[in-house]
Amino acid sequence: MVEPQRLIYMIKIKNLNISFQNEVIFKDFSLSLNKGEKLALTGESGRGKTTLLNVIAGFIPHFEGNVEVCGIQQDATTVREIRKKIAWLPQDTSLNSKTVEELLYTPFEFALNKDLKPGKEDVFSLFSKFNLTEDMLYKKVKEISGGQKQRIILLSCLLLKKPLLLVDEPTSALDENVKKIVTDYILSIKDLTVIASTHDEYWIKNSDKVIEL
Repeated sequence: MVEPQRLIYMIKIKNLNISFQNEVIFKDFSLSLNKGEKLALTGESGRGKTTLLNVIAGFIPHFEGNVEVCGIQQDATTVREIRKKIAWLPQDTSLNSKTVEELLYTPFEFALNKDLKPGKEDVFSLFSKFNLTEDMLYKKVKEISGGQKQRIILLSCLLLKKPLLLVDEPTSALDENVKKIVTDYILSIKDLTVIASTHDEYWIKNSDKVIEL
């Protein structure tokens, strides 16, 4: 008799409570997400979507409740270990990179990621999937569009090959055709767990789970 495969919770949040300046953001909020599942967080601005991503990434250390990420209970002593398992794309991507190559490789300059730097073959393989040409790697950031920049940063996150991807409005600068290509590719990666804060109806429609905050 074959034993059933044990469920692997990538995210397990129980009774999360967060308040800012007497405003309640989360009250007894709970969530579980299995390995490989894709979750879309929706809702009006100010409802806590970005806050939840920040909690999972360890950027909000003060909260009530229990947060486990990749099987590790989050606290001040474990946040570094948790971040080793996360690729993070914030909504504000105003990095000071002058060239596209510098922009792409920025995450690999951090000590946690230096050993993960990809070769050009891996980079150009993803360029092709995201409708980007190889020569773009050698352009200046000011020479590319906002949508192209957003794709470059998304590619950078994927090239980290972390098990958990957190993204805040990942397709906001993309046109409809490219948006579908990017969304289909990211949401099709089998073992990648994805949590996205998004208003994009196509992304929401194709996610495994949707939570409206």
